[in-house]
Amino acid sequence: MKTEKQNNEDQQILGMISKLLNVFISNEGNLLEDIKELTAKPQYQTPMVQTIFNQLQTIHKQIENMHWMNKNYKILHEFAQICSKTLDVTVLLKKAYEMVSQVMPTDSFYIALYNEGETNIQFTFVVDGGEIAPSFQTEYGENFTSKVIRTREIIHLKGSNQSLEFETRYGEVEKDTNSCLFVPLIIDDHVKGVISAQSYADFAYRKEHEELLQIIGTQVINSIETANLYEKIYTISQTDELTGLKNHRAFHNDLSNLINEGTRELTLVMLDSDNLKQVNDQYGHDIGDLYLKSLANGIKSISGEGIEGYRYAGDEFMVIIQSNDRDDLEGMFDRLKEYLSLHPIYIGQVKITVSISSGVATYPLHGLTVDSLKKSADQALYTAKQSGKNLIVLAN
Repeated sequence: MKTEKQNNEDQQILGMISKLLNVFISNEGNLLEDIKELTAKPQYQTPMVQTIFNQLQTIHKQIENMHWMNKNYKILHEFAQICSKTLDVTVLLKKAYEMVSQVMPTDSFYIALYNEGETNIQFTFVVDGGEIAPSFQTEYGENFTSKVIRTREIIHLKGSNQSLEFETRYGEVEKDTNSCLFVPLIIDDHVKGVISAQSYADFAYRKEHEELLQIIGTQVINSIETANLYEKIYTISQTDELTGLKNHRAFHNDLSNLINEGTRELTLVMLDSDNLKQVNDQYGHDIGDLYLKSLANGIKSISGEGIEGYRYAGDEFMVIIQSNDRDDLEGMFDRLKEYLSLHPIYIGQVKITVSISSGVATYPLHGLTVDSLKKSADQALYTAKQSGKNLIVLAN
């Protein structure tokens, strides 16, 4: 059985622990300093009390971190909502910077993208002193960004007294940053880039900043890849597989948009090959495809600012010219026929020159809608065909 002295000692220890817990629970003032001051008194210098004090320090630190992370996860949730609602890469990059700057010092910030095996790193979004700087490329080699990509490890420089292997920042800056985070962005076990936040102050970042930066950066990379995938799918949906020209869907979209935008002058040229059926019958459909590709290449050769070509269907092609000047039309047609003349198809000793007939309609004279304008051009094309082919006819 315990002696009265032992019981008194136990009561004293329990009283000390109770005071420690009261200070901890009240969480008023500087908690750790208050506990430290309390436990510095001689009566608290016992192994048990000191052990409890150390445990309370650990718990307090964990609670602080939980509060900090909880507060900033709200920001991450907000950013995730933004990422889910836009495919505009510029908007995503700006929002990423705004989110990072809310939770940590960002005297300098960048997101760099990298494709495995390439020799250059693309610094897609760079902020220096609060100002967005031009994007640029740098060689994959001896710099912190390259090292992070190579090792897949976070680099955390905590102060100016640390030895720097490489130059920390890029571009024209007044002085080097002291605290720096370089975090790899890894998707499906592939390093896609690096996100970096940097500060002039020493010890500006904590461990939790690394995690937050990685989460934000990963969200950005995922969103950029989604946007790029969407763009590829959209491009495929608007492109003719055989010729590489835009297809009938793109034609209707583009012409409709030009009319809705109030473009004052438009010329629609409907082109049709003159001899595709004979080529297919005599030489086969593979040569017929070459015939179509040759015509498409001719249309590409005259396309440029204000001129766009389309494969509408079969051997029917469209050209939209943002002008109704007859000289522009005749010049375009002459260049097209010259190209086709200089680029015939050879089958052994047989030479096949692509021949075309064209119908032309102008907006708004020959139609105020896509369908009415197309109908006028189609009627003009029919006239060209009936008049002996290899002609260009303007709608009445």
